[in-house]
Amino acid sequence: MNSDDEKEIIAEIRAAHAKARGYADFFGWATDRDIEEWGVVSSLGESLQADNALFFSNLMRRGRPNDPPDCEARTESGERLALEVTELVDGQAIQAFKEGRVYDWAEWTNEKFHSVLTERLSRKNECFPKLKEPPYAGGYIVVVHTDEPELSRPVVEAFLANLRLEKPNHIDRTFLVLSYDPAIGRCPYFELNFNKGAA
Repeated sequence: MNSDDEKEIIAEIRAAHAKARGYADFFGWATDRDIEEWGVVSSLGESLQADNALFFSNLMRRGRPNDPPDCEARTESGERLALEVTELVDGQAIQAFKEGRVYDWAEWTNEKFHSVLTERLSRKNECFPKLKEPPYAGGYIVVVHTDEPELSRPVVEAFLANLRLEKPNHIDRTFLVLSYDPAIGRCPYFELNFNKGAA
């Protein structure tokens, strides 16, 4: 490695540090959002595989300007599968962190969790007609990720226990992925349940 290589690496590290938000950013990849989205879906895939529930392969990121979808994969029968990624995070808590209030974590109630999650799914449902290079005969999957400090696995389990969301008309399946949990050695995930008979 020569001095020019070292300067380039140092410049990339500084750029990443400058862009990092510092709050709830386990999945964050400050200098490349495409890699971040791919990483979220990869983490879900690893956890699904650990449960013998993996239903896709050949995951690839589509990248700007080829999105949406953020990623695509193949089903077991070889059909193309569209995957969109979105984050469950509190913007006010991010701002508080940037202002030096590093322990002003977002408080999450059942109502707030339901409201924010519903809003994220609604936005991704609206993306469906904009998917590039259709069709995606394997389905349209939305992956929500979070690293919110107050949204631990037990808290999320409690919030989801009786939660039934209205089924978006375009989304086939939705998963919520939490940041790495050393107690289980991987990222916990939950497949969201939708109301039966919903549109």
